[in-house]
Amino acid sequence: MFGPPPLPEGFWDHPVLAEAFADQNMGVLIGAYRHHPQHPHRITQDRMAGWLGISQAQLSRYENGENPIDRIDKLRAFAEVLGVPPERLWFDRTGPPRPRDPEGSGAQDVFTPSWDALSTARSVEEVTRSDLTLSRRAALTAGAAVTVGPALVEPMQHWLTPLQPLAKWAAGGAIGADELAAMRMVVDGLRGWSGGGGIARKAVLGQLNELAERLRRAPDSPNTQQAFQVGAELAKMAASMSFDAGLHDSAQRYYVLAVRMAKASRNEPFGALCLASMARQMFDLGRPEDGLELVQLGQYGTRRTATPGLRALLHTREAWAYALMGRVHEFHRAVGHAQECFAARDRTTEPRWNASFDEAEMEGVIGARLRDLARHDPTQAMLAERHIRRALALRDPSKVRSRVFDVIGLARTRLATGEPEAACELIQSVLPMVVRLRSGRVRRKLQDFVTESAHYRQINAVREVQDAIRAVRTA
Repeated sequence: MFGPPPLPEGFWDHPVLAEAFADQNMGVLIGAYRHHPQHPHRITQDRMAGWLGISQAQLSRYENGENPIDRIDKLRAFAEVLGVPPERLWFDRTGPPRPRDPEGSGAQDVFTPSWDALSTARSVEEVTRSDLTLSRRAALTAGAAVTVGPALVEPMQHWLTPLQPLAKWAAGGAIGADELAAMRMVVDGLRGWSGGGGIARKAVLGQLNELAERLRRAPDSPNTQQAFQVGAELAKMAASMSFDAGLHDSAQRYYVLAVRMAKASRNEPFGALCLASMARQMFDLGRPEDGLELVQLGQYGTRRTATPGLRALLHTREAWAYALMGRVHEFHRAVGHAQECFAARDRTTEPRWNASFDEAEMEGVIGARLRDLARHDPTQAMLAERHIRRALALRDPSKVRSRVFDVIGLARTRLATGEPEAACELIQSVLPMVVRLRSGRVRRKLQDFVTESAHYRQINAVREVQDAIRAVRTA
């Protein structure tokens, strides 16, 4: 028989496929498929290549990451041959929605419920309760579809509508000053766990679940509003941890909940920060138009309340979208606005939650986005290196992950300027730190380096660093 054999029930839920789905890598998925323990007979590369209509050598390059599959038509064709369920196709995010897991998959709809405070508290409680019962394996093997396009942007416009008061529905006791102070102390403690992996994420979700239950019973008051702000920070933290782990659908749910909780706390600037984080996720998923609309929604909603520092951050996210779309003039205009706003900021009046957006962060973001723009206009590459080097000079040595991002960005810029050996030296210098960080986003950036260095494969230094990156990513 020509073509793959019938697959047993539960084939796509097997742990052997989890990493491939989490990495959103078709080459890795094909290799995992071939070695799946439920196949009655061994599937060789020759046999698989015949099914896919390619050579064995080409398949080998796909599986080892030397020649990543990034064309949508190829991704779709290979997925169709293998019979990958539509709800698991990370590259077809407008396809059919995944079915609801009867035991709870954490995939509750967070867009359609009302944006009043009670509905928001209930949504947070339901989503966190479901996710707390979801195993790590189940999270990785769940469908990775996220909401995009009008289905994403239009519901988020509710952020601009007036908030209804809480007093009509709340029947429980008021939140006191000591209780609020304890909530803040917990959040400050968890913030230091941001790189703690699954255990830290569960701790954040547990606290968010307890807080949501408390908010459901709290009457309207300044303390209740501030408690919603605490919840917004926890939800954003959960979203960032999910994003780092490659759980994009989970990350999106928590970003939406963070915006809704910020709305309930009447803190529009923090809501705009969460919208900017949602935009960054869209950029990562190749949806710059969606990301730009989210940024512009944040800009419009805070046109009277944003501090100069927040305005600067939002302008850098606007520039990010333009860089990915190759719109050079609009990019430099947005960067100019960001630099003007940043120069006008007063650190004593900036909110604490935007303190990480300092000069080093702004320089790093501008440099990395210039590198993106260099794909459309190679003359931008040298300017990108200048900004990234300034970011490295300004970075606090304790910001290890940020410095690693800078170095990887600088290495990718060196590839763009035709200096592969220098690029490889930079990557080798940070690989020991990457192992200790155990950050999914850092490892995905290293995979981007592997992809971009593929046409230098004949150089020994490039082959060596590609092998070292693969070893780190599978460690």
